[in-house]
Formats: sequence, structure tokens, C-alpha cells
Amino acid sequence: MHSFFPRALQALALSAGVLAAVPASAETYDFGGLILGDGAPLTASFATLTTSVVGDDVLFTLNAYGLDQFSGNEPWIGAMSVDGLKTGAVSDISGDANVTMGKGNGPDGSFEFKFDFSDTSGKLVDNEVVSWTWVGGAGHFNDFAAHVKGISYGETNNAWYDAALAVPEPNSYALMLAGLGVISVVARRRRPR
Repeated sequence: MHSFFPRALQALALSAGVLAAVPASAETYDFGGLILGDGAPLTASFATLTTSVVGDDVLFTLNAYGLDQFSGNEPWIGAMSVDGLKTGAVSDISGDANVTMGKGNGPDGSFEFKFDFSDTSGKLVDNEVVSWTWVGGAGHFNDFAAHVKGISYGETNNAWYDAALAVPEPNSYALMLAGLGVISVVARRRRPR
């Protein structure tokens, strides 16, 4: 019984070391399922969003790469609505568009606010990237939707598309394996000899 605790502490310390080596939690979303926009394509993969939670902040990178598939003069991403609590502020903006935080109803009125990428100086068009930090945003979001503007489908000149979580990152698997390792060490030590 006395040898169980030192070994369990060793396993716990090893797991803590593995977890410390894993970077901040990152997730990648693909935009592409039509929410609102009569006549617009039902599915259209046109942008990815990478989110990384670091402490209380969320780092975003939005990559527009397939807007040329839409009919229209020059389709662009005007905003990204967030289903979550509007809190904090925007900082550390870099890339091809400005980012502001504002109120927004989103595609169906259920999205509380938005990050706006359009202003008098520019907008996020095909093959452009923008990154920013949402200060104080960690734990305050559930879902995202992208607002595509400048399209032409009959009377429809804009559409909303949802974000789907992409394939899990390798660090998610590392975290899961570390947890399973701790469980197996503890279970092995509990077996009677």
C-alpha cells in the first residue's frame, strides 16, 4: 500500500509534465453550411477560423480562401457573429482587414455580437488573412457564423454560413493519451497481488 502513493505521485508528475508541454488549446473551424441566404449555395467551404485560448484571452486567425466560388462582383467576409457573451475588447489586430467588436443579431437573431471586418479602408476578400485577440473572451463563446457579402443570387446579395469544428488537433490526442496513462497506472496499482 505504501508503494502505491509514490508511484501515483510519479505518474501524476509525469502527466503534469506532458500537459505543460502541450500548447494552449487550439481549435479550427471550417465555414460552409448555409444558415440564411435564399439561392446561395447550401454548402461552400470558403474560410477557416483558428481559435487559441490563452489564459483569459482568445486568439483568432480567419483565413478567407474560397470566396471566388460565389457568384458576384467581389465576394467578401463582412463579419463573424458570435453566439456568446459580449465582453472584453479587441487588440493585436494584424493582417488584411480591420476588426471591430459590435452588437449583431447574426443570421437568426440568436448571435449576441459580431467581429466586423469591413470599414471605410477595406474588407476581407479572397486569399486574405486577419488575426486578432479577444481580450477577456475565454469561455464566453459557443458558436460562430460568417457573413458573406457582395454575392449575387437573384435578390440575395449576402448570406450567413455556420462554422463546424474541424478534425481534432494532435495535442487533443496527446492530452487524452496522458489521461489514459494515469488511469491505467492507478488501476494497475489497485489490482490485488
